[in-house]
Amino acid sequence: MSDVNPDELVFDENGDKVLNPKIREQMRSQEKQNKELVAQLRLAKLDAIYAELGISSTGLAKLFRDGYQGEPTLEAVKSSASQYEGLLPATTPVGDDVQAQLEALRRVNSANDPTNTKDATTVLEEVKAKLKAAKTPEEFDDILASADVQSLRNQSISFS
Repeated sequence: MSDVNPDELVFDENGDKVLNPKIREQMRSQEKQNKELVAQLRLAKLDAIYAELGISSTGLAKLFRDGYQGEPTLEAVKSSASQYEGLLPATTPVGDDVQAQLEALRRVNSANDPTNTKDATTVLEEVKAKLKAAKTPEEFDDILASADVQSLRNQSISFS
């Protein structure tokens, strides 16, 4: 007890040096505050995890949130939530063919975008360069199906 501040020590009824009761009260208060902060941190972590997993804060999902007592980790919450049907949003993995169709749709939609600032002759020159560089029939077909070629349809192009 030699490193303790002398103001923190008092003498008890036996004449022994003991820790000042005010210091003990401060320590208890600090411990209580620490527990509250740990609880708030856990709640904040869980809220972030619930948001990432798409678990709603209403209805039955709220009951799950309020009752969850497990570890505040993504894996633990996901594992626990997966036991309840409909709690986690349904996710289906996107296959390569679906991804290719989505990409083609994005290209076509961007071709019809009025904010597209490329003029038809620039697009045509780019398409011609790509066609010359194509090495396989598949590449050639992909270029012809591209958004750039689709944007050239119904365009008046002069070759002068």
